[in-house]
Amino acid sequence: MSQTIVFKDLLDILTRMNGAFVFYNAHGAMELRGDDFYMSPSTDWLTVYHTGVSNPESRSHVHLKWRTFQSASIVEEEGQTPHLAFSTTSTSADEPQLVWYFPSFYDWDNHKAEIPANIAQYQNFVQQYGTHLQFVEPER
Repeated sequence: MSQTIVFKDLLDILTRMNGAFVFYNAHGAMELRGDDFYMSPSTDWLTVYHTGVSNPESRSHVHLKWRTFQSASIVEEEGQTPHLAFSTTSTSADEPQLVWYFPSFYDWDNHKAEIPANIAQYQNFVQQYGTHLQFVEPER
């Protein structure tokens, strides 16, 4: 069963989690990673910037068009940190164009030791929001 959420509200939650946005297309991928994100909404766009710069457009950032994505689903694969795959339809996408990677479950510099705080953060997210999110319009 899907949980409903406003896309902007989900981005507010994700930007505080210190994960990574990854955009995919047939030609490659682009990653936006940081622990200092903030979101700036406008009429047609939601823009995720890094804090601490005088001109936010001078650093890497992402502009996401409102109402492009309709849903997002958690994808779990053995030995990997889960991710949230965004879809332009109400069902899961086989090849999502936008993915949010939760903070890594593993410390790769320490022989892939688990990071309990990141695992707990993910488990809390799933407990609160579920594994499939359907986007709804904000209340006016």
